[in-house]
Amino acid sequence: MNDPSRPRRPHGPGAYLLYIVVCLVLGGLAGAASAILGDQPGPVGTAVTAALVTAAMAAGFTACLWWWRGIDEAAREAHKWAWWWGGTGGMAVGIVLLLTLMLRAEDQSLSAKLGSTPADIFVSGMMCILLFQLAGYSLAWAGWWLKHR
Repeated sequence: MNDPSRPRRPHGPGAYLLYIVVCLVLGGLAGAASAILGDQPGPVGTAVTAALVTAAMAAGFTACLWWWRGIDEAAREAHKWAWWWGGTGGMAVGIVLLLTLMLRAEDQSLSAKLGSTPADIFVSGMMCILLFQLAGYSLAWAGWWLKHR
């Protein structure tokens, strides 16, 4: 068991290189399986797609747990603070923009790149909100480290 009074030994460069290689291999396998099996029609295709997405998310979550256990308390605090404040702020900005565009859709000419079906536009909106969250997180994370140096 881990003794909470003993500091953790951080992961070394070799562990991160192995981590990157494993992620690339798993991503390649998921992409290949999706290309081969993802075009199945009906419920079988839906089940295969759900299984592949679930497996990819489980692998990603497992990798995140491994990474989280290898960082020190200061890094954990920086990430928690940045995600809470930066991610929340970015989400708020993204939602304001998305709702403004959607509520005033007849006054706006949306780019064709956003899609033409409701599903395409929904996915584009969610991706934009995610990008705002990541931008807010990145700014808050950098600010946290600059403040605590």
